[in-house]
Amino acid sequence: MKYFLKIKSEITDDIIDTVFSQVFRTNYSENGFVVISFNELITSEYLRASMVALKKGLSKKCNDVFNETLDYYWLGRFNQQNTTKFHRDNATENSFLMLGYEPTEIDSKLYFADYHQLITDKKIPVDQYYELYNPIFKEGEELLTPYISSIIGFNKNSYNIVLINNSDITSKKTLGVLHKAKIIKKDTNKDRIINSMMLYLRSAEQTKVDLKINEKEFLFTNNISE
Repeated sequence: MKYFLKIKSEITDDIIDTVFSQVFRTNYSENGFVVISFNELITSEYLRASMVALKKGLSKKCNDVFNETLDYYWLGRFNQQNTTKFHRDNATENSFLMLGYEPTEIDSKLYFADYHQLITDKKIPVDQYYELYNPIFKEGEELLTPYISSIIGFNKNSYNIVLINNSDITSKKTLGVLHKAKIIKKDTNKDRIINSMMLYLRSAEQTKVDLKINEKEFLFTNNISE
């Protein structure tokens, strides 16, 4: 599986290069998302440190390719057990969602929909897509069916990082995808902890986003939002 990367523990330059080419895509031969699964037993803190290391490596690539910095839009930790519709998270035009999954007993599925390719294939005007084919409605999701994929082989008992191109259809730099989560059986007596990091391309002229928690807090906090 092209999008599935199994590693021992370290985020290497090769991993960063592979992730960049697959997620920061400019054509439809790449997926727009990637999964990094840790073979070795690690900790929550190590997972978050790996997310930060991946972000910093990707930021160097973004400086080289786009002449822009890959910066934090938000950082957080959540106990997430809600099924969603296909959507892009609320962020800037060129944004990228990194999710760090901790081991859990909760069964779930994560789906992706290549709405960029749908719009291209069907010649749908970008400014009319959400108005006419919004995937939160049944007809819009049905139109996406040929463009939907899901993660196969995701090990809920391991630590995993998922990086998704969350860019809007108006982006002139990279091609985003929509995503949705399906919880197979909700159980609020158990945890499904996700470490969440939204990243965005920031030019030198732009002001940094004012974060609720900073990188250091993200790395070491024990707090979990609902």
